[in-house]
Amino acid sequence: MKLFRIYLIVFAVVAAGLIYILTPTFFFSGEDIDLPVYSKTTARDIVKALKDKGILHFGEPFLVLAKLTHADRHLKAGLYRLNAQMSLWDVLTMMSEGKSALLALKVPEGYTAEQIALGLQKIDAGNEADFLKSAQNPALLKSLGIVGPTAEGFLFPETYRVPLGASCDELVELMIRQFWDVVGPDFQSKCKQLGLTPYQMVILASIVEKEAHNPDERPIIAGILYNRLHQKMRLQVNATLNYILNTKHAWLTTNQINNTDSPYNTYHHRGLPPTPICNPGAASLKAVLEPANVPYLYYVAAGDGSSLFAATWEEHQKNVRQAKKVRRVKRAQGTSAE
Repeated sequence: MKLFRIYLIVFAVVAAGLIYILTPTFFFSGEDIDLPVYSKTTARDIVKALKDKGILHFGEPFLVLAKLTHADRHLKAGLYRLNAQMSLWDVLTMMSEGKSALLALKVPEGYTAEQIALGLQKIDAGNEADFLKSAQNPALLKSLGIVGPTAEGFLFPETYRVPLGASCDELVELMIRQFWDVVGPDFQSKCKQLGLTPYQMVILASIVEKEAHNPDERPIIAGILYNRLHQKMRLQVNATLNYILNTKHAWLTTNQINNTDSPYNTYHHRGLPPTPICNPGAASLKAVLEPANVPYLYYVAAGDGSSLFAATWEEHQKNVRQAKKVRRVKRAQGTSAE
């Protein structure tokens, strides 16, 4: 009889746990809420957020379920809309699989704020003009630690799960917080060691993102840009000029270079451009934080997806002639030389 009571108690506890996990009883009845999840968000962070909002009163079942199902290892970044009809299981499944009534907003590495806004509009998740307005909202940017006039550079590339009806301010905040989450708390001290502010570092990373056609060359190109900055040479990169001309040419015309009066024209102006020119990914950010120690001062796109590097102007001119030759051959063959 005693053993039977023990089994009965165990059964009751398990049954109660399953009911608690699988039925929508842990939410209070009220309005839907949007809960942001970032790449380093843990199940314990989610429990804390839900407790802070007064929604979850007992976090242990959520943590145990996340651990048993390994869902805590696969949480997807996004803005998740929770409602009173959802169970603990529903919430955890949604966050680990990125499913439910969510849209997938893909932000590729190197996209500009304008391209992100267009992508948002294409999936009917927001209005292009409203998103760009939010990306230039001074109060929002200040609250998120952005010292520049725009969120450009800090809208971290990722595939975000976002609900219909999320505000553009929420989406901008989600992407910027994802950026800070990825770079980590020691980002500022790392930048200081290299002689740049965090904002300058993001500008440099955005240039590397656009200039490095071969991912393996990112640290080398970062090293070259540092060398030019230290020697007070003009950066002379096409990507900064392409940013304001809205072009994607590896080679610019003399007319474009000479007749474009802008601080983004790094052929005319020394130092970095005033803002990032795109939103760099983790690899480009790592490259500028850990640049290669190289003797080079020059590089040119070889026309085959790689770059040619040189330490002297004479070597660089030789590389330019070689790159132009490759381009002529590719044009004759009818293939792209970019």
